[in-house]
Amino acid sequence: MDLRAVSRRVGIAAAVVTVVALVAPYAVITGAEYTSQLATYYASGVVGWTGIALFALLSAVVIASVERGNVDPGTLAGAAVVLGVATTASAATWALAVEPSPVFRDHLWLVWHARVVVALSVPVPLAAAVYARALLT
Repeated sequence: MDLRAVSRRVGIAAAVVTVVALVAPYAVITGAEYTSQLATYYASGVVGWTGIALFALLSAVVIASVERGNVDPGTLAGAAVVLGVATTASAATWALAVEPSPVFRDHLWLVWHARVVVALSVPVPLAAAVYARALLT
C-alpha cells in the first residue's frame, strides 16, 4: 500500500465530499419561504459557507497538484495541511454560529447538517498531514 497515494486520494475525496454535503440543502430544500432562512443559515460564522467551500476546494487542488512538480512538493504539502486546518476551523466556527430557524422545524435533518459538514471536513487536514509526513520522510 502506497501511503502517499492513499492519503492523496482520501484528502481530495474528503474535500469534495465536504463541499457536496455543504451545499446539499440548496438542492434538497425548495420553496420561496425558505430562501431567506437558508441565506441566513449559510451566512453564519466567520467566513460563511463560501469560505468553507473555498478552503475545501483549494485543499483539493493543492493536494492534487503536489505531484505535478511545478512547485516544491514539501511547500505544497505544508500548504495543504494549512488549508485543511482552515477548512475544518471555518466549518467548526460556522457550525457553532448557526442559529435555529423555522426551516429546522420542517427539515429536522438540518439540525445535524452543520455538524456533519464539520465531521466530513476533519479527514482533509488529517490526510494532508499524513501525505506531508510520507512525502518528507
